[in-house]
Amino acid sequence: MTLKKTLIALSLIILLAEFPAQVDIDIALVEFASGFDKPVDITTAGDARLFILEKDGVIRILNSDGTINAQPFLDIQSQTSTGGLNSEQGLLGIAFHPDYESNGFFYLNYTRGNGDTRISRFTVSGDEDIADATSRVDILDIDQPYGNHNGGGLKFGPDGYLYIGMGDGGSAEDPLDAGQSMNTLLGKMLRIDVDGASPYGIPADNPFVGTSADTLPEIWASGLRNPWRYSFDRITGDLWMGDVGQYNWEEIDWQPASSMGGENYGWRCYEGNHSGFGGGCPPMSAFTGPVAEYSHSGGNCSVTGGFVYRGNSFGELQGKYIYVDYCSGQFWSLEQNDADEWVVFTISGQEGFGWTAFGEDQFGELYVAKQTDGTIHRIVQDGCENNFAEIGGDGFGNLVASDGIAWQWYLNGEAIPLATDQTYTPVVEGQYTVLVSFDSSCAMYAATFDYSFTSIDELSNAHGVTLIQNPIGEELLLQFAQSVQASIDLQCFDAVGKMVFMDRIQPGIQYWSHTSSGLESGNYTLSLSNEKGVTAVRFTVVD
Repeated sequence: MTLKKTLIALSLIILLAEFPAQVDIDIALVEFASGFDKPVDITTAGDARLFILEKDGVIRILNSDGTINAQPFLDIQSQTSTGGLNSEQGLLGIAFHPDYESNGFFYLNYTRGNGDTRISRFTVSGDEDIADATSRVDILDIDQPYGNHNGGGLKFGPDGYLYIGMGDGGSAEDPLDAGQSMNTLLGKMLRIDVDGASPYGIPADNPFVGTSADTLPEIWASGLRNPWRYSFDRITGDLWMGDVGQYNWEEIDWQPASSMGGENYGWRCYEGNHSGFGGGCPPMSAFTGPVAEYSHSGGNCSVTGGFVYRGNSFGELQGKYIYVDYCSGQFWSLEQNDADEWVVFTISGQEGFGWTAFGEDQFGELYVAKQTDGTIHRIVQDGCENNFAEIGGDGFGNLVASDGIAWQWYLNGEAIPLATDQTYTPVVEGQYTVLVSFDSSCAMYAATFDYSFTSIDELSNAHGVTLIQNPIGEELLLQFAQSVQASIDLQCFDAVGKMVFMDRIQPGIQYWSHTSSGLESGNYTLSLSNEKGVTAVRFTVVD
């Protein structure tokens, strides 16, 4: 894996009130994977994998070691309309059902062949890395009068409902006044119940249920121009939206988890905190204003909303919301201080064109996609970009982490109590990883290690085979009671269940050997199988 580092220095800008100076934050962007075709979204299904959406209609799986599965998770290019690199159509958003582990449901936001928005449900196949392409169930279609401002986000909230971010329908200056019209789903944040009536239900506590025949009950919030990327804080449940502006201003909107919905964020009457377009608008005080905004000076053009950082490896970034401008590549972070004042940290320097989406992994670590060169980058603390956490084995069934000053082991995404030594002895099968701290401000997760015990019976001997010497010397030597009658498939596993070599023993053989060169000290198991059954042979390698 090629690593590319981009250093970013954060300097402090104070909004709304004076606030004591804080220490600048230095971060680095480390290229984690490349080779994607116009990546536009990053998400997780709750495990070690990242799912990367490609705009033309393909979903690919990015593993925790930076490798990309050769076969796509799903390919719906034939069902998706896209207008090229700079268009706002295509496969735009994905959300996994909160009960995905049991029901296998996930939802997509994409552009149909006629240009309209479609929300569909798909189901994973029997192979966890492949979706069932025939399982599509259409949930909602929304007319799109123009090819831009299609929105595209799709997220399940902490309440279990599906939130759909819709742009105002496109063109410029919202000619349909969709942001302020309550009889259209355009220019809104929608909230629906995909576990209710078919194809969906309306949550009873949606703010406009039963209010007027001219007001659509799916609406959760209004006055949005194009909430292209939004997210929920995994700790507080707050909703953060990056709403793309028109000519002059980009904005960040915030909705606390305690909100009952119904906010109107002002578009098209206002662009950020500034007068917008159209007449007859009430004062700004009648709307919910942004918590941060920035102008189009310096090459800025379009905000890409991000996430509140809730990972474990970057303490100084904890609790800060990260976002970027698509055109200038300018990054920012935003937080609310103890006095309830909003504070923006501006990332200095231009970091290139084409940042389309942020995503977080199962541990809350952040990644960002660059559409123009097809890369995915990790956000890490400056100085950590050359540190790598790895997991190995000691040959006797124990997992060993990279050198560091502190360790925390995880099983299937959950921290293991008291598992804080460099070496860990697994007692159950599963996906293990470790957070390695290299100093007081630098920590990294290792790629996930799939641990399995050899599942064959230690006492079985269907083939009348004898191990000549144990511990073995320069070679591993087996003797059969009689010449092999039918070919035997042989596999060798190390102490953590990883296959280290395989062979086929041909008929007529009575002695079989294999060099011990390349086998590290430790315990191993041979599995010999054919139509006669399975034989298990244990052996040990010592220095």
